[in-house]
Amino acid sequence: MPEPTDAADPTNAADAAELDPDATNDLGRHRGGRPPRGRPRAPAPSPAPAFTRRRLITGVAGLGALSAAGAAAWRLLDGGSDLPSLRIPSPHASTPVGGVTAAPSMPAGSLKEIPEDLLAIFGAPGTFGALGSGSRIEVVEVPGWGFGPGQAGFMSAVAADGTVFISTTPFTDDQSKLTGTGMELGLFEPEGRRFTRLVVPSSTGRDAQPRADPTFAGIGGGDVSDVIVVPAPSGEDGERAVFTSLMPYYNWDVRTYGQLPAVGQLRRDGSAGAWRYDPALSRTADALAGTLEPHVAATAFPVLTQGQPRSPRGPASITRLPRSGHLVVAQYLGTGYGGTENGALMVLDLDGRVRAYWQYPQVRPLGVQVVVNPREVVADPTSETDDERFVLICDCRGADYVTHPFPIQEFSYQASTGRISPRSTAVRAAQDGSRMETASFGADGTLYVARTKADGLRADRLAVYPKLGRERGLVSRTPAVGNWPVDTWGQDNRPDFLVADTDRGGLVRSLTVDPTTGAVLLAGLDGLVTAVRPAGQGSRMTFRTLDPVDVGLDHLRGPATRYVGIRRGAVDARRRVLWLPVNQMVLDGIRWPYPPFKLDQWLLRVNLDVLLRE
Repeated sequence: MPEPTDAADPTNAADAAELDPDATNDLGRHRGGRPPRGRPRAPAPSPAPAFTRRRLITGVAGLGALSAAGAAAWRLLDGGSDLPSLRIPSPHASTPVGGVTAAPSMPAGSLKEIPEDLLAIFGAPGTFGALGSGSRIEVVEVPGWGFGPGQAGFMSAVAADGTVFISTTPFTDDQSKLTGTGMELGLFEPEGRRFTRLVVPSSTGRDAQPRADPTFAGIGGGDVSDVIVVPAPSGEDGERAVFTSLMPYYNWDVRTYGQLPAVGQLRRDGSAGAWRYDPALSRTADALAGTLEPHVAATAFPVLTQGQPRSPRGPASITRLPRSGHLVVAQYLGTGYGGTENGALMVLDLDGRVRAYWQYPQVRPLGVQVVVNPREVVADPTSETDDERFVLICDCRGADYVTHPFPIQEFSYQASTGRISPRSTAVRAAQDGSRMETASFGADGTLYVARTKADGLRADRLAVYPKLGRERGLVSRTPAVGNWPVDTWGQDNRPDFLVADTDRGGLVRSLTVDPTTGAVLLAGLDGLVTAVRPAGQGSRMTFRTLDPVDVGLDHLRGPATRYVGIRRGAVDARRRVLWLPVNQMVLDGIRWPYPPFKLDQWLLRVNLDVLLRE
């Protein structure tokens, strides 16, 4: 049973309508037609010391280890030949976050015995370790399976035809410390058991883009931080896959090696054709900037070094708004030296035009400066026209580089005016150091938020904010009114429900909702998969947490320098499958940079009908 909370009474609707007075309207065009004073025009590279998000948060995994506010990115891209130091003083020891060292530690009898036909894992022949011998986990060898050198599986999405798309991240789990040679996605077609390594070519047709500095041992290309599948626009059949790259440029010679997209698209050739990269629909940061007025482009996509591409400011996460079909993108990084360290939000259409842009304001609760890096955006499927809602989860730190608990915040997008507005302030579930980790919406607008305990490694109870009338408690109890970045940022908004028995195992890497049954599916750092069965609506919801299943990550373990972990999954409701990427990385096991090499990656299939059977 859930634990209901004593959520405060909703505020007056008129109060909730008072939005941030500094919200950007019409792509930042101010009434006077000129940019406001004090905004950076062409920021220079930052000389700040570089560091990784994974080191910063001492073991928390969300987007992956990233450089907060772009310090590492600017340091790596400033054209210098000195190998940057990526270590900073930390109050805690750095903890590997890529996977587990042993099976989940659970009380006897608390794990569900794996039934027949529940789990199958796909990968290259001979790569499954101890799985397959006496295990109930089916091992499926796929000839030709394999990502490129230095590429680990990351986020996933699934198309109506059953194709599974897998984005890629470096072995360091840190997009500022690339380990590959190019940019790519993995595509798996389950019916034909066919894996395709889809390499994204640059604007000059190059499949590899090595960094010029020989110290980096041929490393180059870019990451693919997120991927989603969206309906094709009116007049076009089928679907498109859209992806983002936080680091699409790594200081190579642009004249020879061209540019890679910050936002790219894939299309299928006919109803039975192959998925392919479409450069005509994909956009570099320079191309995105070209759709904006110059004074807005200078901040949204700043020029860091003359003669090099504009910075896309770290496109980290992408979600589709259900009414307009436009895409919200979280820009993780700041504008560089002399500007802001906070990230931003932008909205694109499928033609690659920027429809809206919103810079995260300076945050100073109680006079303490907080750096805010947008990491995850998720759209509400019940959104109304011209009031399309989405939530944002941010990584946060202080000026001393000490992590602050991650908040969640609700926004509205008005397509008719190109306006992004905060509707709630940024909130936490409790003032106990716990973090809002990842989120998903149910079909009825209920918001589910996976949380992480203050230690950054263990799951905390699932937070639930149902839609009560037209609003969730995020907005009705903590609206973004007045000077919210100072007065109310970071306050607690106690969830309407905290679901019992969802705080077992490692932090949640994947949170998805089965649209057929409404079941909430959680997959943790240590390989525990847990299903929650909601019932009822609004304030009368109840929840039943099923016994978790151990998917056997410890049996895939390689040498001590490697880590195996789960990433964000995708639900194929038609085929009753949850797909979960299982990646392998080295993190700090080898001193970076090192010449690109390959590591085995896998894809786990969970039969939802069997998982949810009681």
